[in-house]
Amino acid sequence: MAWSSTAWRDRSMSGPNLNTASLRLGFGCAGAWAKPWFSAREARAVLIAALEGGVRHVDTASFYAGGEGERRLGRVLKEFREPVFVSTKTGTTYRMGRAARKDFSPQKIRADVEASLKRLAREQIDLLYLHGPDETQLADGLETLSRLKEEGKTAFAGVCSGGAHLGKAVEAQGVDVIMGVYNVFRREHAHAFSKAKAMGISVVAVAPLAQALYRRGLWTPRSSADVWAAARALFVNRSDYERAVAGRAALESFEGWTPTQIALAFTLANPDIDVAVASTTRPAHLAEMLEGARRAAPAGAMERLSEPPLDARRGGP
Repeated sequence: MAWSSTAWRDRSMSGPNLNTASLRLGFGCAGAWAKPWFSAREARAVLIAALEGGVRHVDTASFYAGGEGERRLGRVLKEFREPVFVSTKTGTTYRMGRAARKDFSPQKIRADVEASLKRLAREQIDLLYLHGPDETQLADGLETLSRLKEEGKTAFAGVCSGGAHLGKAVEAQGVDVIMGVYNVFRREHAHAFSKAKAMGISVVAVAPLAQALYRRGLWTPRSSADVWAAARALFVNRSDYERAVAGRAALESFEGWTPTQIALAFTLANPDIDVAVASTTRPAHLAEMLEGARRAAPAGAMERLSEPPLDARRGGP
């Protein structure tokens, strides 16, 4: 079933309402969760648990695991009868052993949309992001997204990016939502988020838990998903991992809070963020996330966690 775009419009008309529930936590149908080597049965179970726990915002992409992320999500949405806000992405193609390729041509975007609609078993995508466009690609891609909105293929247009490119997206015509990294160790997009909110653009934060790189036991994996996470920490997120290790003691210093919960509470304490999207393959980790999303950060937490060396902008490791 396709949910009318008017149902997702914020009452203030300042931007799309990215959630039907008070919980500002979204679930990412991405990473290890989407991989074919991770059990489809377990993937279904953890997503169902997230939805039953109050999550009503899910994010994925046409290119995650060759579309497997969307296929798994689509199967769950068929059995979960309450409205769920669904976002997906276009513009990136991954090929085995090759660097990612960008393509924001109208033909590619439309092909991605049709494939996404089929995999998600929907008539309309709630939110379609351009994934990592440069300035020229941004203008061309948004023109296609504008047409797709007129045709009812997508309700809202977004840009998922980073750095200066995200700042350009905030200034572009036709952007309803921006998505960027934000967590206790990475706050370089705080200004872009603030500017977006002032302009009536909704904001989604990704990696709000810093991919749990501070977790003890990262190097003693107990599952294929743990091995995947350790490999990413070593080869892809090395600088983030070093900051997370340096800040681990701070995250562990709050009585009655796990590091996951305090990290999420920190991200959600930013009033410019509408939804923080995180992913997991572990039910226990999901339970931590759900509890953390329901709790206000303890007194003094923001001040303590805003000190060096946690924030990369402040000269941390």
